[in-house]
Amino acid sequence: MVYSVNLWKMFFRHDDELWKLNEAKKMRKVWLTLIFLLAATILTFVWTAWIGLGTAPVSANMTGLSLFEYEWRKAWFMIGRIGYSLLFFTFILFFSTLIFWLFNSASYKKILIVQMNVLLVMLLERITWIPLLTYAGLDWSLSPLSFGIIASYFTELTWIISFAGAASLFQLFIIWFQASSLKKISATRPVWIWTGIILWHLLLWSGAAALSFYDLELVYLLR
Repeated sequence: MVYSVNLWKMFFRHDDELWKLNEAKKMRKVWLTLIFLLAATILTFVWTAWIGLGTAPVSANMTGLSLFEYEWRKAWFMIGRIGYSLLFFTFILFFSTLIFWLFNSASYKKILIVQMNVLLVMLLERITWIPLLTYAGLDWSLSPLSFGIIASYFTELTWIISFAGAASLFQLFIIWFQASSLKKISATRPVWIWTGIILWHLLLWSGAAALSFYDLELVYLLR
């Protein structure tokens, strides 16, 4: 059987698409979908950077900067975001797939196709941050679709708020999506699938919180 990659069908006809993927011997449109996702990732990061998401480190002490220095800092910030988008794309699609492949019986390419949908959901999540910043002035960690805003009522510790903010409804959907998909295409026991995915996401949320916490220090270091 030949499986043709279709991200939308994987969401709306989940079981049927996973059955076809599991039975497939060859897969089509893999490279075409990768190119689409790469372009979508770069555009999403550029768009969010353009409207000011994550520019707090750039704007810090801006009153003490000349116009040239401020524009120079913004330019480097945009370049950095493009570079970060490439790292994000590579990490989510290829490195995360490698981690899951090491602990599951499914083929690398089939897990990669599942991760394509995961990346799309993560990009959609970033897009939801745009109106939150534009109209409500809320950073991503305080999204009402995450647990960050709840954590902010109990603590002022930036790392904890960012960690809770990374644990959003989108991320919970991704955990379910990955687990339900791997159970269909892998012979690994479900308990180990769920355990591996949850531990991986806890690690990712910790990393996201750490990156957010050290944003300002990194900008000053690289100036």
